[in-house]
Amino acid sequence: MHVAKLDVMWFRSPFLRHSFLIRTDEQIEKLRRAGVTHLKIDPARGIDVSDASNPSPNRPKATGQPISTQVVAPPSVRSLATMTQELQAARAARLQLERSVHSTFSRMAETGIVDLDKATHTIHEIDAVAKTLTTHALFIAFSQGRDGNVSLSEHALATSSFSMILAHAAAYDLFALQDLATGALLHDIGLLQVPPSILQRIHDTSTTLSEPNRRIYESNARSGAILLERQGGFSPAIEQIVAEHHAYVNGSGFPAETGGGFTSDMTRIVMVTDRYDELLTGFGGASPLTPHQSLQRLYQEGQEGKYENRLVSLFVKVIGIYPVYSYVALTTGERAIVSVINSGKLHQPIVTITHDPSGMPYIVPLVIDLANQDEQAPIRGIRSVLGTIPTEFERAAY
Repeated sequence: MHVAKLDVMWFRSPFLRHSFLIRTDEQIEKLRRAGVTHLKIDPARGIDVSDASNPSPNRPKATGQPISTQVVAPPSVRSLATMTQELQAARAARLQLERSVHSTFSRMAETGIVDLDKATHTIHEIDAVAKTLTTHALFIAFSQGRDGNVSLSEHALATSSFSMILAHAAAYDLFALQDLATGALLHDIGLLQVPPSILQRIHDTSTTLSEPNRRIYESNARSGAILLERQGGFSPAIEQIVAEHHAYVNGSGFPAETGGGFTSDMTRIVMVTDRYDELLTGFGGASPLTPHQSLQRLYQEGQEGKYENRLVSLFVKVIGIYPVYSYVALTTGERAIVSVINSGKLHQPIVTITHDPSGMPYIVPLVIDLANQDEQAPIRGIRSVLGTIPTEFERAAY
């Protein structure tokens, strides 16, 4: 069976994750020794086994006191009005956070000083917003409208927010999460010491820099970490993120003396989220990509070894191949909004169909689980992503 949740804290569990497939008696005994008495299972992700009256030879036999289980209920599908309001609240929160972070970075640029208290306060603001919004609303709010000439503060905020999403999925504790979010916010702080002309060229074009300019640009990671170290108060984990977030897993990147194989897990999270935001915003003169396209490209690059494939896969799994709030065209010609991610079948989410093949809106939208369709109905799949929830639904929500 596939465990969805345990009744003990993560740090008391003998397993790295609290969501995993039980395959052996040894795993069950480990759970008992850890004090687990109740757990929730997800039957949709388990492996079919024979009935208890006729057990399979491969089925683990229970010994000792039984562990009670509770079947996880299927996720509820919110109305389009509720989803639209969630998205609008997330956009408003993003604007508020952008003003706060812009003020913080402007102060840093003027004084050359990174205010630890101000950075900590900013992380608390981001965390407070994250706790009031759904993960998917936070993700899509920071993924929309990011193409073009994005400021350093906007990139820092988005990278920190995406890093928090990924860290939550990886079950980070609160102390580690604080360091990770701070390191992600400040990961490019060394760029404040790089001439604007070099930064503009790096952002807007893929043309190779001259050797002197390349060395100046690549010095930003080291200079940023040194700045934090000299000021004091920042943890080694934060300094390591700033120093090594360009030291890629496959040995490419910089600084040259840092081996990608020795970077921290936190640093590798920031590598993933930093790259995702670069793909969204068209960094390096590339064409800005949609969230769906950015996740696809990120996954491909993870497969090539530049980023930690495990973390890339987790990011895609949490967000979905087709993120919630995506407006999609179906193979039937209908149009729909992605409502719920199917964690076991990411390419087949639950959708709310809003328009028929002729483009006329349905009076009552249809909710269809693309992974579990009625055999008597036309088989539906996602053909393309059109954007996010259209403005007509936003107007109707109020």
